[in-house]
Amino acid sequence: MSSMSELKSRLHAASQTRQITGAMYLLSTSRMKKAMRNIDFNLDYMLKLRLTMKDILSKAKHNDLHNRFIEQQGEGVKLYIVITSDKGLCGSYNSDIVNLAVKELKENPDSILLSIGSKGSENFRSAGIVPDYEWCDMLTNPSLFMANDLAETIIDLYKLHEVNEAYVVYTEYHSVSERTPVIKRLLPLLRRDFLDIEYEYKYNAIPIYEPSATEVFDKLVPHYIKGFMYDVFMQSATSENCARMEAMQSATDNADKMIDDLTKKINAERQLSITNEIIEISSAIDISGAV
Repeated sequence: MSSMSELKSRLHAASQTRQITGAMYLLSTSRMKKAMRNIDFNLDYMLKLRLTMKDILSKAKHNDLHNRFIEQQGEGVKLYIVITSDKGLCGSYNSDIVNLAVKELKENPDSILLSIGSKGSENFRSAGIVPDYEWCDMLTNPSLFMANDLAETIIDLYKLHEVNEAYVVYTEYHSVSERTPVIKRLLPLLRRDFLDIEYEYKYNAIPIYEPSATEVFDKLVPHYIKGFMYDVFMQSATSENCARMEAMQSATDNADKMIDDLTKKINAERQLSITNEIIEISSAIDISGAV
């Protein structure tokens, strides 16, 4: 049986752990709510942008649209942008994304891997895959500037014909309890990518774009990619913090259970000690009375 000092030491350690996990749960909750607000803000912007792009694509046969972002390039390989976290303590969040990406990379061994998040890079190396590009500290406090830098890198690789397709592997956020690792094609853009968008106003006239539909579309694509990546950052950050909330809640519950068990053991030890003292005193009184 453990000594009283050992039980108290374990109780103190469990209490300290409980304080840490509780604080981390509250911090993850705050960050999750902030990221969720940014998702809603970005959705409104992306809706207007995608409506304009869909309008140009739907009238392409009239405008004779020729654009490198909607035409399959013959040269280059696939680019996979994999988004994980820079910190652990979030359950299977990182391993689920990496496992999905590893499966794709094994099927396309000549692909270029851009790993965002130090945990993902570590897991890739453990699987024998060395990322071609590594970016860290992006999801701790994701911003539009970071999304813009990444969008420019993707566009440069595409324009230089180093890649002919770009895919993003991340965790799609649905609700606090529902998150799904997914792979989504970013480039090239296809008409079916805009089927989920409904026109606000329907018209039959042929619009005129100045200087041309091709040049307007060419200007819109970088904004689309930047907005898409910012949305991916926000969904990934929200999913990561939700996963960490669940992990910290589970750890806190386990700590509460351990604290309860240790408290009961300490009380039992204290009660046993008091009982033994009473027995010793009673025995001494009986002996002295008999003498």
